[in-house]
Amino acid sequence: MTASTPSATPLPPAFATASRNHYRAATLAAEKDLRISADHLAGLAAECAVKAILADFLGSRLNTRNRLENTEVATVKGTPGNRKRKPQEHGHLPELWEHLTAVAHRRRGGGSGALFTQLIWNNPFTGWDVGDRYCDGTAITDTVIDRHLKAAYDLIAAHEQASILGTRTRA
Repeated sequence: MTASTPSATPLPPAFATASRNHYRAATLAAEKDLRISADHLAGLAAECAVKAILADFLGSRLNTRNRLENTEVATVKGTPGNRKRKPQEHGHLPELWEHLTAVAHRRRGGGSGALFTQLIWNNPFTGWDVGDRYCDGTAITDTVIDRHLKAAYDLIAAHEQASILGTRTRA
């Protein structure tokens, strides 16, 4: 066997495809009562769906590090009189939900932003942590898993609905 050689240019992330794959794996894990995996994968499905929405409909772009960012979610750096807005990279849930909220609220007057505002009133991933994949599973109840699976499903469905309606911001 030979070791694979990394390509010079990484492929762009396929957030929508990844969200659907993680969601399917999460539902299978839930059916087998694999709580930790089901909850972890539901969170990853939702995270990928949020990133797909931000990239495909709300103007987020890949930066030179191949990570999503949006100028509408920025930090201000510098001294008074010499301030610069630096786009903030979209990270992980639950903070990523706040990025979706901020950008969608700014665009709620019509088009794609209006489609997503119904999703963002309550963050179903408050308290969710990707590090929970290391937990013993006792705090992950059926109610928690169901809430996370529903949120992931709703995000994926919203992305698909927006695709059908043709409100994409990029090809």
